[in-house]
Amino acid sequence: MANPSTSLPLYERVARKNTIARAIELLILSLLLSLLAYRILSFEDHGFSWLLAFLCESWFAFNWVLTVSSKWNQVEYQTYPQRVLQRKLELPPVDMFVTTADPVLEPPILTVNTVLSLLALDYPADKLACYVSDDGGSPLTFYSLVEASKFAKLWVPFCKKYSIQDEYEQLSQKIEDAAKGSIPCELTCEFAGFLNIKRRNHASIVKYLGRGVAGIQGPFYGGTGCFHRRKVIYGLSPFDEEISGKLSDENLQKTFGSSMKFTKSAAHILSGSKSTSSSPHDLLSSVEAANQVAACMGWIYGSMTEDVLTGLTIQGRGWKSTNCTPTPPGFLGCAPSGGPATMTQQKRWATGLLEILVGRRSPLILTLRGKLQFRQSLGYLWNLLWGLRSVPELCYATLPAYCIISGSRFLPKVGEPALLIPLAIFITYNLYTLSEYLRAGLSARAWWNNQRMWRITAMTAWLFGVFSVILKLLGLSETVFEVTQKEQSSTNGNDDDDADVGRFTFDESPIFIPATTVLLVNLTALVIAILGFRPAARGGDGSGIGEVIFSSCVVLCLWAFLKGLFGKGKYGIPLATVYKSGALALLFVNLSRWTSMG
Repeated sequence: MANPSTSLPLYERVARKNTIARAIELLILSLLLSLLAYRILSFEDHGFSWLLAFLCESWFAFNWVLTVSSKWNQVEYQTYPQRVLQRKLELPPVDMFVTTADPVLEPPILTVNTVLSLLALDYPADKLACYVSDDGGSPLTFYSLVEASKFAKLWVPFCKKYSIQDEYEQLSQKIEDAAKGSIPCELTCEFAGFLNIKRRNHASIVKYLGRGVAGIQGPFYGGTGCFHRRKVIYGLSPFDEEISGKLSDENLQKTFGSSMKFTKSAAHILSGSKSTSSSPHDLLSSVEAANQVAACMGWIYGSMTEDVLTGLTIQGRGWKSTNCTPTPPGFLGCAPSGGPATMTQQKRWATGLLEILVGRRSPLILTLRGKLQFRQSLGYLWNLLWGLRSVPELCYATLPAYCIISGSRFLPKVGEPALLIPLAIFITYNLYTLSEYLRAGLSARAWWNNQRMWRITAMTAWLFGVFSVILKLLGLSETVFEVTQKEQSSTNGNDDDDADVGRFTFDESPIFIPATTVLLVNLTALVIAILGFRPAARGGDGSGIGEVIFSSCVVLCLWAFLKGLFGKGKYGIPLATVYKSGALALLFVNLSRWTSMG
């Protein structure tokens, strides 16, 4: 008779009831289509601003179709981690990867904390292997890991028995002292094997799985907190669960390298055997095998976001992925804080996603030639089009200012029934997205901050990501992976006393010029409207209160930049950026005036 404890499922797939959400999403879509139809029918009575609004709103409608398709079948996975240890014999061996690239931007103590957390997993120790890929080849990181390995001998087996807090503080102090000074001499010989390795010229980076479209073909591989089955990474599809017959040693070595231990392990996995292979422990062969594993066999490169590209390729073979969402969350990470680091990260993402879109592994190609489901490809498109959204976002943000300055309009007049369409879209969309945040346990302030950052990143980082990909396609330059600074939150409680915590920061990067220009343009337009300097409308078709309200909303979204105009130090926009943006804004105003006289 089966043991009830081992027959219980480890997770359950639960479909969410989202009838009301679907109805609201379809309502918004119908309003967008109605607005487009209205613009087409009344196009003859308007000019350039009407056409530009139509093009931008067509993009927004297309993007909303992708959103509705991706969210239509919402699924949650209820996980039961307490049942895992009841199946110890069934648990597979797990290889865990920790990646770092720069000991300054990514402090070694963060890497050490990650490694210690992984080693302390409630999982059979003989089935865990941890690999650290240091793309910078830093002796400081190496020293930190050596010290962490000593500390782990105390912490992992006896974390409840020993005074771990004191031991950890000593470890942290050693690493901080090493970062300020020099590495202890006794580690020179241990690190000698790494000294001739050039930066970014060794074991490749591997990342972890994120969340995605759980109700279709599964979440995207987003770079953090994931587990891959080795046979999936090695290229098998779900339609040929195993490779029949014996693979020749020549074919194995051609694909998996010269390590006999690693090729034997790969053949064992590809054969479909569920037993755990065992071999006598040999340090040299283990190191050779580890080098092959750390080379991230099966990862797909050619994009800044190789994690998304790898996951897309895997799902293109027909595989499905699943979210593991325990409470509390199983994986937590550090995100860059401040404007420059955030912009760098967002630019890297936009660049990498666009590289996938224009590459030979585009989701549409994998749908036609592979096993990627059509709606899953639409979900990928929603993600990959991040960068291209910057163009309509930027145009739409400058449109009300253009209308005020030139004496034209892009919104129906007050009193016209058609004005209810954009008004209904604005109110319904914002209330709906706000309700999503509240249902997720977030605050209205979090919603507002996200709305503002969406506008800011679209006008800055995403736009520069588009430029990077265009230059790459033209053969003028190559994209460069830029490491972002990781910061560990303070635990001493002093952050609450710092009035500058959470403030937006700037630097002299040109990435801030577009948003600053948009702000100056809209401020100029509002001054013109308030002082009554708007040009006379031709045929009674001038801008109205709608354009003024719209322009005010743009200024509110760029409030951090408005404060930056008067800020000092890193909280202020550099004068060079202000001058360049001012020149561009002046050019925009003159061109808008010129069109009104044409």
